[in-house]
Amino acid sequence: MQVRWIALSALTIASVALLAACGNQGAPAASGTGENAAQTKPADSKADAATDPEAAKGKLVFIQTGCNACHMSPAVGKDYPDLRGLYGSEVKLADGSTVTVDEAYLRESIINPNKQVVAGYQPSMPPYGYLKEEQVNQLIAYIKSLKDEKPEFVKH
Repeated sequence: MQVRWIALSALTIASVALLAACGNQGAPAASGTGENAAQTKPADSKADAATDPEAAKGKLVFIQTGCNACHMSPAVGKDYPDLRGLYGSEVKLADGSTVTVDEAYLRESIINPNKQVVAGYQPSMPPYGYLKEEQVNQLIAYIKSLKDEKPEFVKH
């Protein structure tokens, strides 16, 4: 039993180390365009977490910060907005106004999430203002990469 626990602990530590190394938050994007790579892409280019280095890093940040626990979870999916298919869409806010989900809206929603709450949801997301600008840009690139996916959790 103890051998199994030690092996499991070693595997967990190795997994955490691998995720930390893959995130490589301080390095410039592999494309050579630096930390603004997500902002300088043409508007019509299709971002993909599998091929876009910024979106791939953003997916790691998304998992490491626990975003997936609420925004992509079958257990609580109807309690939080599903981010698939969100970018570029228009959403109704709790105050009755509407907003187009663009980079500025996503940035504000990450840093100050309860300022513009989507209608039908509670203002329960904690602020992620502690993230580095590079990490915020990576998260935005990842969310943009989901724009062609169909949301799985839709609130009725």
